Amino acid sequence: MRMDLHMHSSASDGVYSPAEVVRKAHANGVEVMALTDHDTVSGLKEARKEAQKLGMRFIDGVELSVCWGAKTIHVVSLGPKKLEPYRELSEKLSHQRDVRARTIASKFDSMGIYNTYKQALELAGNKLNLSRRHFALALVQRGTVGTEDEAFEKYLKDDGPAYVKTEWMNLVEAMRFIRDTEGVAVIAHPGRYNFAAPLTTIDLLEEFKALGGDAIEVTTGSHFEAENERYMRVALNMGFLASTGSDYHGFKPGRPEPGLQEPLPEYLPTVLELLKDR
Repeated sequence: MRMDLHMHSSASDGVYSPAEVVRKAHANGVEVMALTDHDTVSGLKEARKEAQKLGMRFIDGVELSVCWGAKTIHVVSLGPKKLEPYRELSEKLSHQRDVRARTIASKFDSMGIYNTYKQALELAGNKLNLSRRHFALALVQRGTVGTEDEAFEKYLKDDGPAYVKTEWMNLVEAMRFIRDTEGVAVIAHPGRYNFAAPLTTIDLLEEFKALGGDAIEVTTGSHFEAENERYMRVALNMGFLASTGSDYHGFKPGRPEPGLQEPLPEYLPTVLELLKDR
């Protein structure tokens, strides 16, 4: 069974509308999917309606921005039974994101790269959910860089010249929030994080497990093949259920389309075990 439990739409920093993302997943043979936009559930209703029309199983989701080890990590909440708290959180964070975006723009101004806020805003499908990716797209559009990856590497990565640290929920708060909304907690793309020594991703996963974390993304479009293999072993050794997702935002060279990430191996128990009634 083909599934994709991590995708983004124009409700956050994806290119396509929620319905278009669903149609792309369906065209690739996805049977079970979740839409997991950053810190918002505003696209779920549209996506669910389209999935039902196409006969797909749809699971509500959201990717929460979380602070851990002086870095931003992502924790996916799958199948939360209470969505109103996420709407309230999104409203609160929209102001925070706008302040961050204006600060990023002022940093670009100081580098002689002007009007990035206006351009990023024009590229955002959801004007209340501006992200670093919208700035990366703006830089590509104006020819300052050739690719999104170059924009992040040169300017927007953590500690880059246009990076602005944001105080999201910490891991304890995020886990309490997910539990209170009856969601299933999943660490997104664990292979992507680079923590300053002595902290490691295993330290993160141990704390996540101690707080009641359910699953980790094992195969994901944000991992290299070796990272997929590593986190297959980690999931097995640490007793995590396995999740999988393309982390699709729109076409990007070298990244999979919806549902076309490496499939989970059959020997791993999956997060769907906790989502039977969602």
